[in-house]
Amino acid sequence: MSRHKQMGRILRIAALIHANPRRYTRRRLAERCGVSLRTAQRDIEELRAAGIHIDSHPGGYEIASEYFLPPVSFTLEEALALVTSARSFAENEGRHISLTLEDAIAKVNAALPEYTARVLRETSKRIDVAGQKVSDVGEKIDRLHEAIGNRLQIHIIYYSFSRDKITERRIDPYAVMFRKRAWYLVGFCHTFHTILTFRINRILRLSYTGKSFIYPDNFSLKEYMSKSWEVMLGEETDVVVKFDRRVAPLIKEVRWHDTQQIEELKDGSILFKVTVAGTREIGFWIMSYGDSAEVIEPKSLRDEIIATARRMLKKYQVD
Repeated sequence: MSRHKQMGRILRIAALIHANPRRYTRRRLAERCGVSLRTAQRDIEELRAAGIHIDSHPGGYEIASEYFLPPVSFTLEEALALVTSARSFAENEGRHISLTLEDAIAKVNAALPEYTARVLRETSKRIDVAGQKVSDVGEKIDRLHEAIGNRLQIHIIYYSFSRDKITERRIDPYAVMFRKRAWYLVGFCHTFHTILTFRINRILRLSYTGKSFIYPDNFSLKEYMSKSWEVMLGEETDVVVKFDRRVAPLIKEVRWHDTQQIEELKDGSILFKVTVAGTREIGFWIMSYGDSAEVIEPKSLRDEIIATARRMLKKYQVD
């Protein structure tokens, strides 16, 4: 790697720590920057050698208050990227902090030269970001951020849709994530003694237990969710779907999953191959393509979709 790229990464690490004190551990920095733990540690030592006082805490690193990063100067393209991203986030998964994001956008505008700020205002008016219906999380997600950042164990009253049951859980919160228009909590459940996923809007009550917890060194949110189609997890399964030539271009133009492989057939159709943890969600996705998609493997998923199609046909049959 060139020294130029290394310095860019080191400056990025400094910016992450400065903006998020005690939120970035060495593992999180390594994952965020796509490097090894050893490289992340070496970058931290480089910053310290440069005279930047970096303290290590249980929740993550912190830059000492007497050290300040130099003022940031945005180009028009950088400012436009930040404003567009903030508005997209505010219209969708970040709707619960929309006012905070608007304040942040105002600060970006205030830091720009007059000409750049004027062009940004005119350009941003002509970029539309469509909002989606998102599950309301209220203040719960802020409390979860605090619990995760300070390693605070929580007690929740939770409604399970699949079981139609309300339960009490004691959770070590590891991470939050956004999927399918909803925020989710991933954490260790002391009731079932395993890591589980909880939809945050279904948390009816949330409180701190007064206890702390230790993050496991071997936990990675990216690895935990790597085989999930979207949110649900289950038995790892190889799935093969045949898409006809009408929709094949639509499938090929998107990277749907990290494990996907596409085999093109002579008639213009394709075989879409993927390995997922559980087949329920991918089954819904396949059915959204109607008769343009056919499950080849596994037989269990094929039979499930056949049964669903028969039930649908029965509902729509006219005497």
